[in-house]
Amino acid sequence: MRIIQISEFHLRSDGKLSFQKCDTRAFVAKTIDWLRDLEPYDLPDYFVVSGDLAEGGTREGLAMVREELARLPRPAYVVPGNHDDRNLYLEMLPDNAPVASDIAPYICYTVESQPVRSIFIDTSLPGKHWGGLADPVADWLEAQLDKHPKTPTIVFGHHPPFESGLPAMDEGFENRDRMAQIFEKHKDHIIYCCGHLHTPLITTWHGVSCRVSPAVCMQMEVDFRTPDSPDVTTKEREAGFKGGGDRFYLANPACYIHNFVDGQVNTHYVPIPVGADYSGPWPFKYYEGEH
Repeated sequence: MRIIQISEFHLRSDGKLSFQKCDTRAFVAKTIDWLRDLEPYDLPDYFVVSGDLAEGGTREGLAMVREELARLPRPAYVVPGNHDDRNLYLEMLPDNAPVASDIAPYICYTVESQPVRSIFIDTSLPGKHWGGLADPVADWLEAQLDKHPKTPTIVFGHHPPFESGLPAMDEGFENRDRMAQIFEKHKDHIIYCCGHLHTPLITTWHGVSCRVSPAVCMQMEVDFRTPDSPDVTTKEREAGFKGGGDRFYLANPACYIHNFVDGQVNTHYVPIPVGADYSGPWPFKYYEGEH
């Protein structure tokens, strides 16, 4: 069994460059082209997009995303990120997010595939950049894991519940202790896969392997400095440097391939060649007149 995970489209519907640098529509289209043209033997059972589909959570942007996902040769499943609109997911992406009736409007559901099961959870908190685990989602997740306590399972969300070491991105995760308890209870048979950071990261948190997907648009600069680090330059201070994790490169997208073999899920990092120029780093900064 094989799953391909991509993340962070941030697709703009107005034709403008994001942060005056990134043509998100072109990056997304070229990524889907590459995935669509994979050889049949390289295709996954399904694709997963782990959030931040449409910049600003617009209806127009999500309609464009829906068209792009329809071009994929296998089903694509999605979870919402902090830039997405939960209600629009329910309305516009019923096939890509077949939400369980007992948890709506939270975007949570399962794909009961074999030999690996997938559980999709909604870690978005409307109006907030950081994520969390709402009590109804926590109860639902634990109940789903309890149903099949020995089945290998990938839990897909958008936000990492742990600190990444990128200060501008480490804003906290609400109800973190409850998620830790659930992870510890089921650590022998789950992994957690998410996005949000715009850079790949693999770690272990409360006994669970956690794998953060690279981005389709805007690859994060890996910089561990805090705003008050002595290594921050005068120019950076004057520009309002928020700490590492607040700048990006125009690098090629990449995906994760989660491949089940010999009783375990191996995750492979695969770059997607779209001809990016690798310029940057540029700040994640909205300029006057942008949103």
